[in-house]
This record gives sequence, structure tokens and C-alpha cells, in this order.
Amino acid sequence: MKEPLCVAGPILKKRRIIAVTSGKGGVGKSSIVSNMAYVLSSMGETTYIFDADLSLGNIDIMFGMVPKFNVRDLIEGRKHITDVVAEGPAGIRIIPATSGVSEFSNLTMEERQILLSSFRELPEYDFLIVDTSAGLSSNVVYFNAISEEIIIVITPDPASLTDSYAVIKALRSRTGQKSFKIIANLVRDETEGLEMFRKILTVADRFLDVYLDFLGYIPSDGNISFATRKQKLWAEHFPQTSATKALSRICERLVV
Repeated sequence: MKEPLCVAGPILKKRRIIAVTSGKGGVGKSSIVSNMAYVLSSMGETTYIFDADLSLGNIDIMFGMVPKFNVRDLIEGRKHITDVVAEGPAGIRIIPATSGVSEFSNLTMEERQILLSSFRELPEYDFLIVDTSAGLSSNVVYFNAISEEIIIVITPDPASLTDSYAVIKALRSRTGQKSFKIIANLVRDETEGLEMFRKILTVADRFLDVYLDFLGYIPSDGNISFATRKQKLWAEHFPQTSATKALSRICERLVV
């Protein structure tokens, strides 16, 4: 029997686009995105963050950065996508949004196409993490629709669970997406995280044709708020803290 033919060549990157969204603000979504990107990059995964809260972006603040260019320069044709990308710690690539520019709160079809085409022109990567704004604006729906995977961040706040269910229901109807990953944030421990997940799973199983996967939990940790106030990444400055260890387990699940 002949030996199988082996063709030498570069290993192609996975190029996974993951949207991270939530039903309401204040659930720690952008903090999770920033630190998730840091952990993934530290694991050797080429990782981009796209700040998709286009009119009130804050990812650059998480890194203590003042970007030279942002997505406005890209959409208005002044810069190419590679000019807009800023580099953060551990080699994270950041595509920053504008702040206080209301005309980008609802992109036109042409503007959406510019962004989508620009993503396709990025150098090879493993992960492009899209940090959407909270809620269900047309931009949020669009960026979830173009992503292969969607992560919903929930917290113990009852309003978070109610709004997250509403987001899942709307995205199922308006994008056709059926699979959603759940991260329980600001919980006491894994038990409380799983309890929250079961609550939203019970309702979703009863009323929606969707598949929910518990990606993991992140416990409340004083180091998170300390690092955020200092515009530092808690995963970088507190690698042994409980939140960083929990986030590392989440990232390991994503990479596998």
C-alpha cells in the first residue's frame, strides 16, 4: 500500500470571529474581552479585538492607550485597516472605536460592507473578538450576525438574566443563530454560575429553538476593580488571582 502523500505548506490560521455581547450594560463585558484577548495572546493565539461600540468605544481605555487612528478613519476612507490597528500587551491587536460620534451608532449598509471587507484584509489570525455594545441596536444585531460564535455575558442581577434572554430570542429570530455560549460573571463561585446558567437554560429550552453552552464563570474579585481603575489588565498584573485562573480555563475551552 502506498504511503499517504504529504504536502508541505503553511498551517492556516483558524480565523474565528467571536462576538461578545450582553443584554444590559455594566456586566463587565469589555473587561472580559480585554483580558480574554490577553490570555489568548499569551497562549500563542494571534488575537484581534474590534471595539464594536462604535460611538462610545472604551477598549482603548481598558489598555490605557490613546490610539492615533480609529474605526472612523477606516470607514471614511482615510486609512487602511492595518493602519488603524494598535498593538497592546502580549501582542494583542486592537481596532479602536470612536467616542461621542453618534452617526456611527447605526451603520449604513455601505459602512457595514467597508468594515466586513476590511476584516477580510487583516493578516492571518486565530481570533477576532468583537466587543459589541449592550442591547439590541442594529449594529449589535449585525456584528452578531457576521460572527461564527456568540458569547453572552450574564451576572446574578435579575435584570441581566431577563435582558440576556431577550437578546438570545431576538438574535435567534433576526440572525438565524442557534448556538450561544454563556459566561457567568461576578459570581461567588462555580455553583452560583451554574445556577444562573440553569435558570436561563430552563426558559430557553421551553420557549426557544436554541442551544446554550456554559463556557464558564468568573468570580467576583477585588483585583478586577483595582486593575480597571488603574487602566491595567487584571489577567496580566494578577495572574494567580481567582478571576484570572477562571478566565484561563474559559480560554483553554475556546482554543481546543
